[in-house]
Amino acid sequence: MYTDLFLALKDDQNPRGHPILAALLYVFCPAAARWWLAGADPEEPFDPTWRSLSDLAAGEKTLKEALERYGFEGLIEQARKYIEQVESYRRLNKRTLAPELSPMFPGGRLDVTERHLYNKAIENLGGKWAHLFAYIRVWAFCVKDWEDRFRLSVEPEFTRVDIIMTLPRVRRPLRFPVWQWIARHGYTRRYILGMVATNPIHDQIRFGLVRAASPEGNKPWPVQPEVWALQLNGQAAPCEMSFSEDDLPHLVERLAELVADGPHPPLNALQEPSRCRLCGYQAQCYDQRSTRDELTSLALEF
Repeated sequence: MYTDLFLALKDDQNPRGHPILAALLYVFCPAAARWWLAGADPEEPFDPTWRSLSDLAAGEKTLKEALERYGFEGLIEQARKYIEQVESYRRLNKRTLAPELSPMFPGGRLDVTERHLYNKAIENLGGKWAHLFAYIRVWAFCVKDWEDRFRLSVEPEFTRVDIIMTLPRVRRPLRFPVWQWIARHGYTRRYILGMVATNPIHDQIRFGLVRAASPEGNKPWPVQPEVWALQLNGQAAPCEMSFSEDDLPHLVERLAELVADGPHPPLNALQEPSRCRLCGYQAQCYDQRSTRDELTSLALEF
């Protein structure tokens, strides 16, 4: 997902026009980079995955307490039933990753009456009922699935941290949020930095910059962190780069030039429109007043 990118864009400590942010945003979508450079402020798109991970990393004690805080105290039994359904479905489909994501999975549904009683609560989760079960699934299953892939020998500490991205000839550092797991076993420690990827072909520039980043403060990493791409089907793998770290500064510099000079085609809308739902510049690119969302003429002027 790309909530991390839009949080970095909205971070007051990151200046507008920062070349690293420009490069990251151009890779995401050139049209979004154009809106940002023109002065438009993005909205933070609601991401149930990010919200679930944030609550878990913030120290929320149990899923039950988290759901009650959002106003779903009357749906705890339905949440428990959903978890049991997922567990049962996984036992029946052991060879399939996250079979509960299949259209054949019978769980994760509420009747109209139950939904009507909790309209106010669901607004706290982005206003869509699908977000509730996505939130529960990430908390109850995704994190455990990823940690199994890490092959940790001890229970890890899970937090959200801001890392510092820097490159030669870029004077000002950039803060960027990532998920961090620390596993301590005697004198041995493993640091894992994870980012949720929308598919196995992850964003090379974003992951390359994370690999080259440093922690906040003046101290270096105690041990070199591993950078993993995390998928919502529970898969996780160390990121593999298609270019060397020596090429990264030039690639970022060239991408930043494209933000300034163009072109700025709305590539997500033209190639993978589902990613537009993850974008903080939907209001600029799409006409919300039409009977169906259509690209505005401004978005097509590239």
